[in-house]
Order: sequence, then C-alpha cells, then structure tokens
Amino acid sequence: MADDALEYDLESRPETVDDDQALVSATRQDTDAAGRLYDKYYREVLGYVYHCTLDHAATEDLTSNVFLAAFRHLGRFRWRQVPFRAWLYRIATNEVRMYYRRRKGTRIAYLQVPREGSAPSADEGPAAVEEYRLLHRALLELRFKYRTVIILRYFEDKTMAQIAEITGAREGTVKSQLHRGLVQLQEILSRRGVLPE
Repeated sequence: MADDALEYDLESRPETVDDDQALVSATRQDTDAAGRLYDKYYREVLGYVYHCTLDHAATEDLTSNVFLAAFRHLGRFRWRQVPFRAWLYRIATNEVRMYYRRRKGTRIAYLQVPREGSAPSADEGPAAVEEYRLLHRALLELRFKYRTVIILRYFEDKTMAQIAEITGAREGTVKSQLHRGLVQLQEILSRRGVLPE
C-alpha cells in the first residue's frame, strides 16, 4: 500500500507535538482518540486527495485508505523531524501515486463537479468554472512530482517548508520542482489557448 511513507521515523516540532502526540499515544489504546484524530484531519486529507484526483468516488476511497493505513501502522510512527499531519500527507501522496499507476492507460474523466470550497462559486460565472476545469485538466498532464508540489502550494496553501516535510525533499528541490511545474503548466495552458503565448 503506502509502505514507503509508513516506514519513516517521524518526529514533530515541539509546538505541534502536544495535541497530536497525545492523540497518537491515546489512539493505541482508545478508539475515541482514533476518532478524534480522524475528525481532526479528515477534511484536510480529503481536500488534498480531491485536488489530486478530481474524482469524488476515488477521493473518498483513497481518503479511507489513507486513514486505514495510518491507523494500521500507527506503531511505526515516531516523533522525529516531521509532524503527524505531514506523515498523513505522505501516505495520501503515495495512495494517489498508486491510484494513477493502477489507472495507467485508462481515460481520466475531466468534468467532475468541483467540491464545495475548492472551486469558483456559481456567482463567478461559467467562464471562471470553465477556467478552473481547464487548469485541472492541464495539471493532470504534469508529471506527478510537479503536480503534487503545485497542488500542495496553491490549493492546500502549504509553505515550502511544509511541502518539504510532506514530500521528504529538501526545500531547494521543492522550489525547483515548483518552478519547473509552473513553467510546464504555463506551456500546456498556452498551447490550449487559455494563456497568451
């Protein structure tokens, strides 16, 4: 499943340790604590997975897989260098990567109805909704690593440091991937006539 993400020995910074560390420790003996962890991160992970797949059914399945894997392998989680939230994002990223590997060669449905809060509102008009769909269609043409950093930065509002924690890459690498991804995205959008050349 997402074993490479699960084998990290991870530790959080002191400012984020208290609540999550208490919940993670309690989860090992208390199902209510597991429910609180799930409630705390469910919407965030769901939104991230949706931005990666643009498919409602796949998003719900993959999000369930993320939490199933996390709770199944909670004993492997150690508090070193990366917060629990980043560990969940790593698992989610691996689940999405596996989803695309399994679907290789199949057509991707582009015209999903956007999730609430993740797309232009109806007040902004059909042109804004169409631009949103074109952007996501172009994102799906990018290599996975570029798509991931763009989604984390611009759809999930993560800082470079947070993206580095999630991806396990250095900040310089993240910046480079973000730059290359944006250049490729601009080229794709220009070819489609969405942006001027």
